[in-house]
Amino acid sequence: MELFKNTITKNAREKAMTSMSGIDSIAVGAPVEYGGSRDTLNPEELFVASINSCIMLVFFHFLDKFKIEILSYKSNAEGTVEKTKQGLRFTSVSVVAEVEALNSEFESKIRDAANLAEKYCLVSNSVSCPVEYSVSLTFPRQSR
Repeated sequence: MELFKNTITKNAREKAMTSMSGIDSIAVGAPVEYGGSRDTLNPEELFVASINSCIMLVFFHFLDKFKIEILSYKSNAEGTVEKTKQGLRFTSVSVVAEVEALNSEFESKIRDAANLAEKYCLVSNSVSCPVEYSVSLTFPRQSR
């Protein structure tokens, strides 16, 4: 069993601070849409960032297992919040990654790694809304 922890502290009118795993404290608060400040992280974006970063880490885990190196990886994630019978809820999360690879020789294995990342990401497997992961591949150094 693994156990992951964090601590939140808030005093009077000061910003709430969270700390975890020995990392310096960071300010957290409500999203701007709900009266929060632009200079704090909010739970909604942290939720989406957790899914995005987990999928990326699992993707790179499988690339390492397959002994495949890529040139770059960039992913954008969006979480949709809607009013439901249970109140406001995330109803979907979409993660779209752009991967640059050396050449198309490893395209199939890179796509396999992406499928496995979607399947085995702990965070996305732990949420109740669907999570979609898509990868676009480019080969900028490959001669045409």
